[in-house]
Amino acid sequence: MKPIASILVALSIPLFFGAGLAQDLAKAKQEGRIVFYTSWGPSDADYVVKGFEKKYAPLRVETVRASSERTLTRLLSEHRANTFLGDVVAVSGIQSGILKEKGSLDRYQSPEAVNFPADWRDPDGYGVGLHQTIYVSWDTEEFYLFGALMKVRSKEKGLEYWRRLAEQQINFRKGYTLISELVSAGEFPAAVSLYQHRVDEYIEKGAPLQWVAPNPLIGGDPNKISLLKNASRPNAAKLFIDFMLSMEGQKLLQDKGRSPGRIGIGAKNPRLKGAKIFTLHVNSDEYEQLGKDFNRIFKLQ
Repeated sequence: MKPIASILVALSIPLFFGAGLAQDLAKAKQEGRIVFYTSWGPSDADYVVKGFEKKYAPLRVETVRASSERTLTRLLSEHRANTFLGDVVAVSGIQSGILKEKGSLDRYQSPEAVNFPADWRDPDGYGVGLHQTIYVSWDTEEFYLFGALMKVRSKEKGLEYWRRLAEQQINFRKGYTLISELVSAGEFPAAVSLYQHRVDEYIEKGAPLQWVAPNPLIGGDPNKISLLKNASRPNAAKLFIDFMLSMEGQKLLQDKGRSPGRIGIGAKNPRLKGAKIFTLHVNSDEYEQLGKDFNRIFKLQ
């Protein structure tokens, strides 16, 4: 009788978990929609969202787009006002860390998280890195390349490089898509403010662009996805997070030229295969100081 009992127990385990997953899916669909705050470009966000909506109809995703800095400011303002409008957020690692510090995130341990490198997972369960942005430049809202060069070459040599570059009277523009379009149209002969995946997107469209690969490449703190504090639709939010961390969701990001974090999925561009990538990790105070140094050298404020 013991072997039979063991078999019955073994069979009951997947049935139990299967029933639980079905219940969670039913609850998520009852919630109807997800409010998703993200720094992704419109074409990337739309592509990924459509993949989710197709799989989990009739669930719908309401995307709220802005830069990582502006998304951070908005969410902190909402938190201070005790107004919780969003469910899920995906922003760069530094902004995700600040949201965690300020208590604007809720803990969620996705079952998909084990498929990501340990240093891509928040140790307390407040987020998982979806993908890494490869910088072939910097802009006035993100100082990773600025700080990374000082880390790689020493602060003194790095600052000297940026001072000499500032003397070239750099023409600043905000928005990687806008800058890509301006360079493609011949408005400027070169740019020092572009994302690798955005350049690749325009190259595929036939634009006369190319990016130069520094050694090492500079990777931003992985873009993390997290459950927002007091999410109004927690079941739908968790379903969306699980989907984005799944093989299916990660391949959608790969399709858009991004470098997914899930183990076993590489970047779309073969130039990145085996490339040495330096990732700069900074806390909120260090990031703020980088911003002050950047603005001072380039006389932006």
